[in-house]
Amino acid sequence: MKKVNNAPPKEQRGQRGVALVLTLLILTLLVVTGLELNRAMRVEANLAGNYRDLTQASYIAQSGVEIARALIQDDDPSYDSLDERWAQFAVLAYLSHRLFTEGYFTGQIVDESSKFNPNGLIDPYGNVNQKKKNQLERLLELLGHDPEMIDAILDWLDPDDQKRPMGAEREYYLALKHPYAPKNGPLDSLGEMLLIKGIDSSIFCGTDEREGLRNYLTVYSDGKININTASVPVLLSLSQKVDQAMAEAVLDSRREKPFRSIEDLRSIPGWESVYPQISSEITVRSNYFSLEVQGNYRDALAIVQTVIKREGKRTTVLFWKAG
Repeated sequence: MKKVNNAPPKEQRGQRGVALVLTLLILTLLVVTGLELNRAMRVEANLAGNYRDLTQASYIAQSGVEIARALIQDDDPSYDSLDERWAQFAVLAYLSHRLFTEGYFTGQIVDESSKFNPNGLIDPYGNVNQKKKNQLERLLELLGHDPEMIDAILDWLDPDDQKRPMGAEREYYLALKHPYAPKNGPLDSLGEMLLIKGIDSSIFCGTDEREGLRNYLTVYSDGKININTASVPVLLSLSQKVDQAMAEAVLDSRREKPFRSIEDLRSIPGWESVYPQISSEITVRSNYFSLEVQGNYRDALAIVQTVIKREGKRTTVLFWKAG
């Protein structure tokens, strides 16, 4: 008996194989597309959540700035010392988590008159203020830096093109790999000092071995040093006659009772003989305050740096950097 062949023709079997492969390819593509769409949606959701959290952190930081401004505005302007509410901002910031459901801010207000203003090295007529120059020389030596860099600072600040022995003028700066012209005028920001010959990040920011200049200098002050807030190195820089014991005595005295007048300094041992020479260089009040606030919300953080000027019971923002 002849066998009957029920198998589909070879051509038909080939077509079915192709169809199966195409079906598997389409299913694979659909699965991959679905997984990629799911991943993209999750990434977008995470990005949206991160943006939301970062925005919240930024608002919290700005809230901290406004609270700081309120403290400064409410302060007694007749004197400024470290026992006042504005100076205790870091403590208030520590308690800020009570103000926000899932966030808080940290920060500190610094009196800019506690620092030396290098813009005072050159007077309005373009001449060197020798008293200020001597003070900066002492401060640099106290911080372990070479005072010879003052020549370059003076050349940067003064209006002429006459180079000092260790200084630099247009010829030097225009010959650099990335040339630029010297300012020949006052500093607009402290970071501008990094453009001056001989001043790099190790000098400006400091190293493990020595402190940087940025913590002791400012461009936001009237040039007088607030004896209620100045650090020991800044107090020592006021005169070569001031020693460590005299500077420490100032800190001890103001902890018990802030100076209400510069005349109060006369009562501190050793300062009576120095006072006549430095009376024009010191103050007990300030109108310029710097502030850095970090806003935190969940895992996001935002930082605001600002400088605030006080005018009576009002404040003006002179500098603002958010990042």
